[in-house]
Amino acid sequence: MSTRHLSSRGPTVDGVRRPAPPSSGSLRDGRGAVVARFAAAWWAVAAGATLVLALTGSTLPVGDAGGEVGTPLAGVDARVLTFWVGALAAVGTLVGLACLRLPGSPAAVVTRRVRAAVLAAGGVVLAGVVALTDLTVLARLGYLPVLLLLAPFDAEFRDALLHRMVTGVSTFQVAVLVGGALLAVAMVRFDRAARAACTSCGRHADRLDPTWTEPASAARWGRRVSVAAAAVPLVYAVTRLAWVLGIALGFDDLDSLRDSSGWIAALGLGGFAVVGAVLTLGLTQRWGERFPRWMVGLAGRRVPVLLAVGPATVVAVAVLPAGFTLIAGVLDGDLELGGGGLAAFGPAFLWPVWSVLLGATTFAYWLRRRGACQVCHRG
Repeated sequence: MSTRHLSSRGPTVDGVRRPAPPSSGSLRDGRGAVVARFAAAWWAVAAGATLVLALTGSTLPVGDAGGEVGTPLAGVDARVLTFWVGALAAVGTLVGLACLRLPGSPAAVVTRRVRAAVLAAGGVVLAGVVALTDLTVLARLGYLPVLLLLAPFDAEFRDALLHRMVTGVSTFQVAVLVGGALLAVAMVRFDRAARAACTSCGRHADRLDPTWTEPASAARWGRRVSVAAAAVPLVYAVTRLAWVLGIALGFDDLDSLRDSSGWIAALGLGGFAVVGAVLTLGLTQRWGERFPRWMVGLAGRRVPVLLAVGPATVVAVAVLPAGFTLIAGVLDGDLELGGGGLAAFGPAFLWPVWSVLLGATTFAYWLRRRGACQVCHRG
C-alpha cells in the first residue's frame, strides 16, 4: 500500500486510525443550503402574500392597523407599511438566494464586496424584523405558563388562553421572527464559508481561531456575563413579587391589584422571571450540562445542547423588540411613569442589554459544549 493512500486515511494514533484533516471543500455541509432555501422560500411566500393583500385592498396587522404598539411605527398608515413590508420580504428572498451560493466550491466564488453586500442587505432585513415586532411575543411567552396552570380552574384565564393568545398581530410577529431567525442562520453560515471556516461549527482550517472561542476561555467569560444576564430578570421579579406581598414599590393602586386577578398574573410573571434567572446561571453550572439527581429518570444524563440553547435563544430574541417598544413608549409619553408606571416599565430599560447578555451567555455555553464537529472533525 502506498504512502499516499495511507495519508488519505489519516494517521494512526495509539493503534487507532484517525480521520484525515478535512479539505477546504469538506468545510461545508448540506444544512447551510437547506436553511438558506427555507429562508428564501419563507420570505418569498411573505412577499407574495403581501402583494395579494395590497392588490385586494387589504393590509397586514401593522402600523395603525394594530401592530407595533408603542413604537414609532404605531401611527404609520397600514397600507403604506404593508407595501414596505413587501419590499423588505423581497430583499429577504434575495439574501436567502445569495446565501445559497456558499463559498468554497468551484462554482461559487464570493468576493469581499459581494460578501459585504449580502450581509448588509441581510442586516437591513433583520433591523426591519426588530422594528415590526413589539412586546406581543414576549408578553405571550410570559403569560403562557400562568394561563396553562390556571385555565382549568378559572374561566377568565381559560378565555384568555383560548381566545387572546393567538391573534392576527401575534401570528404575524411570530412569522416575522421565524423568518428573521432563518435568515440570520443562513447569513452566519454564508459568512463562515466566505472566511474559509467550517459552516457548521465556525472553526478555521488553519486552526488559528480566537482564543476566546476555546472551551476554557468561553467558560470564564461566560460565567461573568451570566451573572449580569441573570440580574436583569431579577430586577423585574422584585417589582412584581413586591406588589404581591403588598409592598407598593412605585405602584399606587395595590387595592385594585388585590381585588382582581392581577396579583396572580404578577406572581406568575415574577416567578417566571426568577426561574429565567436561575436557568441563565445554569448555563455555567454543572447541572446545566448534566441533569441533577432529583430529576428521576434523567439524573446524571447529559443535557442536550439544543435543549438549553433553543429556549434561551428564543427569549433573547423576543426580549430585544419588547424592550425597545417599552422604552419608545415611555419616551414618547404613550406610557405614563406615574401611578406605578416606573415600577411597571422601568426594568424594561434594561431589556435590550438583557437580550445581548443572554445571547452572549448562550453563545458561551454553545462554545463550551459544542465538542468535535461532525463536518470538519475539529474540536
